[in-house]
Amino acid sequence: MKTFVPAAFCLCLSSALFTSVLPVPPALANGQENPRTSPHYDVRERYNYQDPQAAYWEGFELKNEGDCEAAIERLRPLARNGRGYESAQHAYGLCLMSMGGLPTESGTEFNAEQVSGNEKFQQGRTWVMRAANAGHFQAQRTLLALYAANIGPNKDPVEIGKWLRLYDVNPLRLTLGAIDQNDGLRAHLRNTINRTDYLDGKELARNWTPTYWAPPGVQGQR
Repeated sequence: MKTFVPAAFCLCLSSALFTSVLPVPPALANGQENPRTSPHYDVRERYNYQDPQAAYWEGFELKNEGDCEAAIERLRPLARNGRGYESAQHAYGLCLMSMGGLPTESGTEFNAEQVSGNEKFQQGRTWVMRAANAGHFQAQRTLLALYAANIGPNKDPVEIGKWLRLYDVNPLRLTLGAIDQNDGLRAHLRNTINRTDYLDGKELARNWTPTYWAPPGVQGQR
């Protein structure tokens, strides 16, 4: 079966071939500016430039503005990418917990039993745990705050001791020189567990290795 090239294509191709052999204008040959090119071309290029990272930060910006409804739509696909996206997992978890009834203002009273039973809160706490297990120090601190508010993932005092130690010696936190909030959180938790549980927790932390959550169908990495 023969295929015929449309006449319009032949015309365009012929025109292209014709123009390609036209002589170069003397002005261009001498290195002068092409009069056919707008002098504002570079300005338009800069004006139309879009930061390729802008889409990544949209969810974080919306979260910081208090619009978690819109933020989760942008953070969810990032968080589900798995390893390397722990900051998105943490932010996504915070938004879900907020939508599940956890107050965003410190010192605000709330019903711990009601919040801990909320499905969205539980989903958010799971995402915070995933980021914390990967070594994200901000997620680890959020986890400590949840323990202090009696809405942590469990009631095990040894686990509290473990996360206290992991946050204290977190290498990324120490490398960045992140200044901890002077709110007495760690001192409070340390006083809620006995010395034996704290030492057992430190031992768990000593043998701890980070684990990275992977999307369904992708093998998890250690």
